[in-house]
Amino acid sequence: MALFPNQHLGSSHDGIGKTHTNLVVSDGDASSEVFVVSRENDSEKFIYEYGPEGNQVVDIAKGKIVEANGVEHDRTDGYDHTAIRVAPEDSERVIGINHQNVYETRRDAMEGSRATVITRNVVEVPLFEASSEDTAKQAAAAMKFGAAYGVSGDFEPGKYVVAGANGNFKLLDNEKHDFRHVVGQIQGVTRDLPPQGFLQYFMDIDNKDYENFIKGISAAPTPGGKGYPYGAPYSNKGWKKDFEKLLGAEGAKGIPFLTDGFFRAEERIDVTSKADDEHVEAVVANEVVELNEDGSFKVNDSKEAEGAIFIKLKHKLNPRRLNELKATLTTNDDETVSLSNRDIHLDVENNTVVLYVPAGEYSGAVTTVEAIVNPVAGIPTEWDYKGSTGAVRILLQK
Repeated sequence: MALFPNQHLGSSHDGIGKTHTNLVVSDGDASSEVFVVSRENDSEKFIYEYGPEGNQVVDIAKGKIVEANGVEHDRTDGYDHTAIRVAPEDSERVIGINHQNVYETRRDAMEGSRATVITRNVVEVPLFEASSEDTAKQAAAAMKFGAAYGVSGDFEPGKYVVAGANGNFKLLDNEKHDFRHVVGQIQGVTRDLPPQGFLQYFMDIDNKDYENFIKGISAAPTPGGKGYPYGAPYSNKGWKKDFEKLLGAEGAKGIPFLTDGFFRAEERIDVTSKADDEHVEAVVANEVVELNEDGSFKVNDSKEAEGAIFIKLKHKLNPRRLNELKATLTTNDDETVSLSNRDIHLDVENNTVVLYVPAGEYSGAVTTVEAIVNPVAGIPTEWDYKGSTGAVRILLQK
């Protein structure tokens, strides 16, 4: 704290004048200190689609626990600043929580962003719980942003949290941690997943480009012969059950990708050719296929048409992962035949898998696809992650 000489003679302070008044430089809740991302920051970088145009690479994600890692030179302004990195598990040098995404700073480019470290706010992060801590830890890590993880039911108000793996929160262990490890204290835990009020009643977003894209990839190639089942153009929803659904009111959907529970419901499933399969709504075939209730079928040799089986799912196909599919046929001799991708078609608009099958007798077909299984309409966007059981509110104490 600087001191200035007193210019007035006769002072009783022996020539010492007033003190420098710039004592408090910022609010402690979010320090005005300039931070740089440490060269030793080893958190996994990822692309955030909604980040700054041309630079969506995230160095440190929002909500991650960060620690001080010495002082490093910042080439953008030519000064030395405090370096931070995502805190390793059980860190004793935590200084707070990263407030927003910190984007990559590239050499000789006017881009990137500075970190803001918050220290004494109340924050809410998604809670990931499982029967084992390792399982919950992996689910939290897959989410990329700040989260809390632990054994199911262990998170309770009043308990303290410390730095866990990947810069996420975990519970304090009295035998392992002391006050130096404490990041905050739990104020509240919410495990009552939605529907949340009006969020569940918003329906589709009117996006013509997206709708045209889905329709464009949905039209199934004709197998020849008499064409499609039910005698109607397949790409025009020639399914009896679709018409029956339209007679009644549609259920709540939520805003696509925001409040429809899309990401939490992503699942890789195996779909068979059986009519009573838990994932199947209906199975039909064209005229050269003799299809049985148990999923077995015979494809007759025909010069006019190839065998085609149409399997309509109860769940929505995942439009983000159309390339992650495979289909296998099992012959009556228990031999497995893999279909090439050109013999498999995914009709996203009608949630239907189309298999083009060579002549022969088969005991069944199995198709592995990515689908959206039983989404919860109305779930808040920040909780829409696989393995999330709710949210936890933490009073930071750094």
